[in-house]
Amino acid sequence: MAETDNFSFRSVGIIESPAKYRYELPRQSVFTAPGAFLRWNDRIYRECAEDLQGFDRIWLIWVFDRNKDGRWHPRVRVPVPAEKNSYSVFATRSPYRPNPVGISAVELLEITPEGLKLGTCDLLDGTAVIDVKPYIPEVDSFPDSKAGWRDAVEKNPNTLIWSQTAAAQADFILKNGSFDLRNFCDIQLSYRPLDSSRKRVEINADGNLHILHFRTWKIFFDYDGKNSKINISSIQSNYSVDDLLPDSSDKYGDKDLHRRFNKMFYPGE
Repeated sequence: MAETDNFSFRSVGIIESPAKYRYELPRQSVFTAPGAFLRWNDRIYRECAEDLQGFDRIWLIWVFDRNKDGRWHPRVRVPVPAEKNSYSVFATRSPYRPNPVGISAVELLEITPEGLKLGTCDLLDGTAVIDVKPYIPEVDSFPDSKAGWRDAVEKNPNTLIWSQTAAAQADFILKNGSFDLRNFCDIQLSYRPLDSSRKRVEINADGNLHILHFRTWKIFFDYDGKNSKINISSIQSNYSVDDLLPDSSDKYGDKDLHRRFNKMFYPGE
């Protein structure tokens, strides 16, 4: 085996992000909310970043470290509606690759001594970054380029319509529990909302609404496929009354939030 077949890298920094779980992130950084920070692992990287001042965007090269068993596949499924069920991995941005390396073009908002304040960023909290490069529009952007199978992909996502109740419930959970269910629903329901192989979705007992699960929460919606509309009607706790008794165990540390949520939105139940 040639020496060039193996390489070792060290991370320059770690991402701090509100997104803790894979299902909270869309597939590309342009669809996320701002709020990430790249914190340097060593003071030397402060000097490495000094001349990034004035760049609106940068490239991050980073590591997919959440893949189960580190396995990869020559062909993978894609998250958008496409003509085929699977495509060759080098023609996709799938995380299941021969080497677990990702790239992202992200907004650079501010350079600080501790690291870089970022805008929209599709990296999970704790992700190791192994390099930073400037984004140069005249050499990195080719908007008229053909994009293979992606040129045939349906570009119109579903429109999400939140009821007044569901919107207030999502805002309460975000304010009190830091879980952004609006962003989560955008990610999960914009395409293939009923694909249970990709998300925790089911039909409710009455058979008239779908339920999308997020951790210990249930999001109720109906799907108007003809008009590509998702109507989100309400959010409910996935805990039973007995689960929320004062002396019950609290594996996920969120039962107080659920009790306050139920008191606010379902006081008679």
